[in-house]
Amino acid sequence: MSLPEADWPTLLPGVALARLAPAAPAAAGDPVRAAEDALAAAGAARFLADAARAGGPLTVVVNDPHRFTDTRSFVAALVALLEREGLAADRLPLRLLVAAGSHRSTAEERARHEAEILGAHASRFAAVAWHDARDPVTHRRVGGTTLHGWMAEGGHYLACGSVEPHYFAGVTGAHKTLTVGVMALGALTANHAHAMSSAVAPLKLAGNPVHEGIEQAVRDLEATGARLLVLNQVLADGTLAGCIAGHPLEALARAVPLVETCFAKRLAGAVDLVVARVRPPLDRDLYQAEKGIKNTEAAVRDGGVIVLEAPCALGVGLDAFVELLGAAPTHAAALATVEARGYRLGDHKAVRLRALTDARGVRVALVSRGLDPALAGVLGMTIFPERATAARWVAAALPSAARGVVVEDAGNVALALE
Repeated sequence: MSLPEADWPTLLPGVALARLAPAAPAAAGDPVRAAEDALAAAGAARFLADAARAGGPLTVVVNDPHRFTDTRSFVAALVALLEREGLAADRLPLRLLVAAGSHRSTAEERARHEAEILGAHASRFAAVAWHDARDPVTHRRVGGTTLHGWMAEGGHYLACGSVEPHYFAGVTGAHKTLTVGVMALGALTANHAHAMSSAVAPLKLAGNPVHEGIEQAVRDLEATGARLLVLNQVLADGTLAGCIAGHPLEALARAVPLVETCFAKRLAGAVDLVVARVRPPLDRDLYQAEKGIKNTEAAVRDGGVIVLEAPCALGVGLDAFVELLGAAPTHAAALATVEARGYRLGDHKAVRLRALTDARGVRVALVSRGLDPALAGVLGMTIFPERATAARWVAAALPSAARGVVVEDAGNVALALE
């Protein structure tokens, strides 16, 4: 049996390393009860009764396996509320829409996810659909955007999402589940093109063009007559810190202070080294795991070092951004390529990575067994199969008396300088 890998403080004894991790101020208790209480306080009984009077169905919108959300507890809470209100299936039919965004899942992954989130309540749902952003047959126009066809019916919609910092949407949550998660690829691409803007940042909502596009999509839904209710979960370091329910944008606003308490970390000054550790499910591929760099890069000095730790068992993931990296070895070239041919989904990742490594001179290492080291030249990262060899490279790249941070759950924790 192999011994566990030594950690960074042991491997880099000459570097002053601080550990930063999510901070859950207090556990919210039983997650089903917490979800039930939050929904009840937000008027879920009236919302469900209205949906029943309208003849249903109630469309329940949830995240796919690429997002860590306690959807199972949400579903259990919803069923408990329905039973309390005497709303059996004949009075209020339910249908489940899995908001996959641009993600793709195998049939096996879908079946596993449905079994996990629905549990004993699967029979309560008359229909289950997985949004496919690339299938125009299932899409309908809703105001200025295009969404899954179920979203265009002006009915009642109940969504669940987890709330944490997002490096270009500002904050993620059920407002994104209801919109970006069910957008057609063209609409999603148009929204994400704003990620190229200098106006986007983790935890920034005001003046953020990506968030403003999501707000407009919510308004477009309501213009069809849609009634919207969401449950936001704040999950920090494996603990449910809180549930906040209500209108999508109102529930988001009320969740932000708790999100900042749990995930926002401010440093007095830039550091020489950031080690960004990414946890499941964001560690499944490089496209998702690279959020760990985006969330933490503001804290590293120009010419410093970032190490991304993620298994990337599924490889690169959405590979369009790797194609751009291969075609554009500099930040200027990446910008010029996007300007010449137009934005494609994932370009923002490549352009911002080139800004980090080329324009700012930050050296990037990736500790992963899931990626071919031959990709190092294309990515602009040095790839290592284990921490020890990466640490020797890091030590050689750092000055004496270097300072750094090890960021746990870097896919969600956001760093900023005071």
